[in-house]
Amino acid sequence: MAISIPALIFWNQSRRSAWGTAMLYHGCAIWPVIPGARNFFGPRVSLFAATALWTITAGLLSLPWAAVWSPIRTQALWRIPVALILTTVPPLGIIGWASPLTAAGFLFPATAWIGLVACAACASALVVFPRACAVSAILLSAVANAIHPHTVAPPTGWEAVNTKFGAVAHSTVAPEDEYNIAQTIQRTALSARATVIVFPETIVPYWTAATDQFWRPTIDALRSERKTILLGALLPRSDRDQPEQADFSAELAALKSGVLPLSLVRQQDRWTPDSGASYFNALIVRGVDFTSFRQRIPVPIAMWNPFSAHGAPISFLGPGILTVHHERVAVLICYEQLLVWPVLASMTQQPTVIVAIANDHWANGTTIPRFQLSAVRAWSRLFGLPYLSAVNF
Repeated sequence: MAISIPALIFWNQSRRSAWGTAMLYHGCAIWPVIPGARNFFGPRVSLFAATALWTITAGLLSLPWAAVWSPIRTQALWRIPVALILTTVPPLGIIGWASPLTAAGFLFPATAWIGLVACAACASALVVFPRACAVSAILLSAVANAIHPHTVAPPTGWEAVNTKFGAVAHSTVAPEDEYNIAQTIQRTALSARATVIVFPETIVPYWTAATDQFWRPTIDALRSERKTILLGALLPRSDRDQPEQADFSAELAALKSGVLPLSLVRQQDRWTPDSGASYFNALIVRGVDFTSFRQRIPVPIAMWNPFSAHGAPISFLGPGILTVHHERVAVLICYEQLLVWPVLASMTQQPTVIVAIANDHWANGTTIPRFQLSAVRAWSRLFGLPYLSAVNF
């Protein structure tokens, strides 16, 4: 179990071997980076580049463990919490997959911050008092799970919808295909009995003023039915990328007839996620509620590139929740579900429900979707909060 990994690292006889154990753990935990990088970045990414990315990530996450290791085992009581903090908070926190702290949700459900501290304390005490700590952790975990054996049900009237739209956000989408996907989403939302319907990340490739106008009849219908839809899309960051309000009735009629007019082609070419522009990876909220939520930690290099002005920005201290239908929603967008920092940052703002959205078409054939859902469930159990997960495959 992940909670025992810090002890295994500290039981080594030298700093080098401790670093090797930490490297082995993180390397095994994040191996999906190799096939995932090729799927996410495209075929232009070589196996060598994907392997180098995996090695660098595992190496960086292993450094704090090598740095805090000590031959004096009693010092593990404070050194292990230090290592856990270093791999949780930025800057290392932006690549902090597979943290042992995630185990807290399965060990001590509904104990919130106390359970998180208890998890860190157990990881430390295992080094000094292995038997006593193991027995105590098992007993406490059994009691906590007996009191809170199940995950909290989502709020009444809330529903998450998984989709199979394929590479809608990771390749160039023909306008007619994008139109058909939008129509499917709208029909699903309008026919749903739920009042809050959650759809996956970036199933609308990008959202502009023109998109709002295209969706206006559906948004008005949702509002009249007291419904709200939440769906992922990319938002252009520059004002010049936002098209002016205009009448698109002719273009929409052309789409329905299967004939694509030149004016819409030009509009379609003005901004795309692959055009080198800057954008926000966002959750769009429309209907009774009208707002948006921006991802705080996008995928490093692939989306957030510290060496370029393009791509999605990073915001360690950005808002962690938004209000929808009187619920305080902690939003975790795709990559954030694998990290500890954005979760804990949201939990300090006292949410009442977790909404996790992802577009995992690029991760098909890897364990990433399973890792994401497992992490969301763990945090849901730890803080005693309901969750909704919507994924596109």
